[in-house]
This record gives sequence, structure tokens and C-alpha cells, in this order.
Amino acid sequence: MTIRAIDISKLALYGIFLNYYFYFIIRGSFIPMGTYIFLAVAVIGVIVTMGKKPKKLDFEIKCWIWYFVYSIVTIVIAQSTSDAVDGLVKFFQRTLFIILITLICEYEKSINFALRLMAVTAVACAAATLMNMNDYSQKLTVESGANVSTNDIGSIMAFGCFAILFAFGVGNKSKAYKTIMKIAFIIAAIAVISIAGSRKSILAIIIMFAAMFILCGRDYFKRMTSVQFMGIVILGLVALYFVYSYLLPYFEDTNLYVRMFGRGAERTAESDDGRWELYASAMNEFLSHFLFGLGFNNYIYQHGMYTHSTYVEPLACSGIFGLLYLIPYISILYKQIKLSFSKDAAFSKTNRVFQKEMLAFYIAFLFVGIGIPYLYKDIPCIILAMYISWQRTSLDELGLRSYKKNKYLGYDKITDTISSCS
Repeated sequence: MTIRAIDISKLALYGIFLNYYFYFIIRGSFIPMGTYIFLAVAVIGVIVTMGKKPKKLDFEIKCWIWYFVYSIVTIVIAQSTSDAVDGLVKFFQRTLFIILITLICEYEKSINFALRLMAVTAVACAAATLMNMNDYSQKLTVESGANVSTNDIGSIMAFGCFAILFAFGVGNKSKAYKTIMKIAFIIAAIAVISIAGSRKSILAIIIMFAAMFILCGRDYFKRMTSVQFMGIVILGLVALYFVYSYLLPYFEDTNLYVRMFGRGAERTAESDDGRWELYASAMNEFLSHFLFGLGFNNYIYQHGMYTHSTYVEPLACSGIFGLLYLIPYISILYKQIKLSFSKDAAFSKTNRVFQKEMLAFYIAFLFVGIGIPYLYKDIPCIILAMYISWQRTSLDELGLRSYKKNKYLGYDKITDTISSCS
């Protein structure tokens, strides 16, 4: 079997995320120089693969590159500390993650790599977290050089639930043992979320599956055979019995139960009020420093903590130029809605259903962003790269891919296909 340069790049990216979310959690330290070595190997492998004809960067990635450039200006104006500069270097590194994952997926015309990277990272993180637990009834604390909080752990579990469903075969391609493994991971993920006490992550999973059922339920029942239906029912009942008999009795002792229903409920309500105050404070800082903001990553130095939100953090820190970070999120949502309801014959039935499943996941992803500032996190890079490459591939399939006429959304022309989208 021939090992390609692109395969080496993929292995290197696996190494980076496992270094962050498995090795460090287990050992409390990084693989020496691991990030730099893996990242250099990944970059070289992609450059060798692309050769002399590199693909053009997508609109969303260009926005983040410009955001990086303007953030340098905000740091200079704000006379920021070395910590802020270090944060900006890490943001560039995360942008590089997005570029590499996007180029790999677009080269392979598939998002399998992004899905599997997310799935493997989530499974490894769940395993490392559970292995480090001495007492499930205590608040989960995770030491990680990737700056992982309990909320981050919860979000990784929520995102992993989607990735694990599609990363290794779906429908008729999914063997029984794979289905069992998927159910097992989802149970493990929910257990980790319960221990971590992340309410947003549980709600995100509920939102995701509810949206998938609303958008795709009819298609699921149409393509399901009676044998598959019975198999799912049996596996579901077994899983429910296991949860009810062996896990539910312990739920009252978990941090999630304590925060939502137990002695910590009052403190949680106070925390929620505090979050809203942070959001309001961030918007006030945005209005007071409209042009350049407080300086990249400087909100924490002014107020003692982050805003805890993807949507106000860049505005507070970068002013109006913070929109360069946020506009790609809107662009991705717009295109995913259009693609999800496209009636073009170029899309197979399976593809149409998956478009809607991707939309359901993106809704949950945006929901989690209310409480976690993605621009300081690594895992969202996988998901954003997955959507950018998936949408580019889908638009290529429809013959709509270009940047000449409408740079804002990445369309060359709005044809009857897009006009007919409901």
C-alpha cells in the first residue's frame, strides 16, 4: 500500500488533536515539541499534494485571515501584553488548522476526514476524561494545555455525537457492531457531560436530534427496512434498560443534576445572570470602542474573564472589524439552508438528506457558541473546515462555484437552482 503525502498530513493532524485532548489529559504534559512537529509535517504534506496548482482559499477563510491582520492593528493600538500576542499567534495556528483540513477534504472531495478527526478526538477525550475520574460525584476538572474547561469537554462530547454517527458508515453501510459502538459512545458522551455539568451540551444534543427528526424524519422512515427498524428498536430498548438500571441511579450525584435540580441550582441561576451581564458589558465595550475594540484577547484583562460567547467576544476585542470573524458563520448558515432545501436533480436522495442533517448539526453548533468563545478554541476549527469544504464540494456538484459576482456568499451566479430553493 502506497502512503501518500496527503495521508501523512492527515496523520499529523490526528497527532495534534490527540496530543491536546488525549495525551495531555492522561499525562499532564504535551509530547515534546509535538504541536510544532505535527503542524510542520501537515503543512509540508499538503503543499506537496497540491503541487504548483494550489486551490483558492474560500471566502470564509479569507475573512479570518483579514481578521488576523486587523487584530495585529488592535493589539498595537491597545498596547497589549505579550499574552495577547501569544493568543493571536494561537488564532493564526487555528486558522491554519482550518485551511489544512479544508484543503484535504476538498482534495478528496469528501468530508470523511473531518468527521473522523472529530469522532476520534471526541472518543479519545471521553476515554481520557473517564480514566482520570476518581469520583463521579465531584465536579469534573480537566488539566489540558489546550485550555480545556468543563464546558469545552461537554461541547466536544456533543459535537462527537454527530461525528460518530456519520464518520464510519451510515444506513445500509453501517454494520451492527458499528451501530452498537455508536450507541455506546453516545451513552459515554452523555455520562461525561453529566459529570462535567454542561447544560448547554445536553441541550445541544437534544436540539440536534430534534432538528434532524423534524428535517429528515420522513426520509428516515421511507428508506428504512422493517428489519432495520426492528434492529433499531431492540438496540434502543437495550440501551434504555442499561441507562435506567445502571446509570440513572448515579445521575442524582452528578454535577449536571446538582446544577440543574439540586443544591447548586441557585448558584447556577446566579451564574446565568452573570453571563448576561458579561454579554451586556461586551456590547458596551463594542459601542465605546467601535472601531478597534479593546484589542485582541484583551477583554479578559479588562474584566477578569472572557465573555463566554462566540458572538460578542470578537466585537468587544476588535470593534467593527470583529465582523470579519462573524460573517463566515452567517455565510455558512445561509449556504447550508439553501443547499438543504435544493431540489436540483444533481443531488442524490442520500445527499439531500445529509444536507439537512448537516443543517441540524450546524444549528446545535451555533447554539453552543452562545456560551463558548470559539475563536479561542481548537475543536470548532474541525467543524468550520468541514462545512466550508462540504459546501464548496456541493456547489461544485451544482455548477455554482465561483467568487466573481457575489464574494459575500461565494456564488458566481444565482441560477434557477438556487432560486427554486424553498
